[in-house]
Amino acid sequence: MAPTSEEKAEVLIVEGNDVVKNGALNTGMKLLSEGRANRMVVVLHQSSKEGQVFALQGKYAQLITNELEHLGLEKEKVQVISAPIEGHPITLSEARFVVAKLSQNEVRSAILLSNGFHTRRSVGVYRQEGTRVGLQVVPYPYFIEYKCNSWWHETEGISDFFSESIKLTYYLVHGYVSIKFLRCL
Repeated sequence: MAPTSEEKAEVLIVEGNDVVKNGALNTGMKLLSEGRANRMVVVLHQSSKEGQVFALQGKYAQLITNELEHLGLEKEKVQVISAPIEGHPITLSEARFVVAKLSQNEVRSAILLSNGFHTRRSVGVYRQEGTRVGLQVVPYPYFIEYKCNSWWHETEGISDFFSESIKLTYYLVHGYVSIKFLRCL
């Protein structure tokens, strides 16, 4: 299963890729309203110019900030980080970049909001990188395409489970993440 936690933290990291889904941001807003974190950091993958979404080049981060502000989140409580991603391993590259940015602001605790079974691998690399700078990372998965309590009944859930299990194994075999950072809470 995807690990989860009920802890509180300084920041909430909402993990996206080229785009971030409504379900992720809605879950993030819910966690902030519950007092689980003080502010939100939205992570996007910085694509090459050719790989960017047409008409949104350089504007998407500001659009996210504006929409979150429109939903009631104070501008000071949201930060959008565009992580440069060059080749593989993508999740590790993202975690290194984001953890370095958070470390510059002396952040010591974070909740990682990640999609479904990707959370296992993602929290592992974020914990691994966070340990180097004194950042504690706890997981909080969100499920959009399938439900966490019945994923095995849905094609998307089965596909995500196996796909992410293979990717996690790949990270372990290649030494991109140590098994000690994969403990479940």
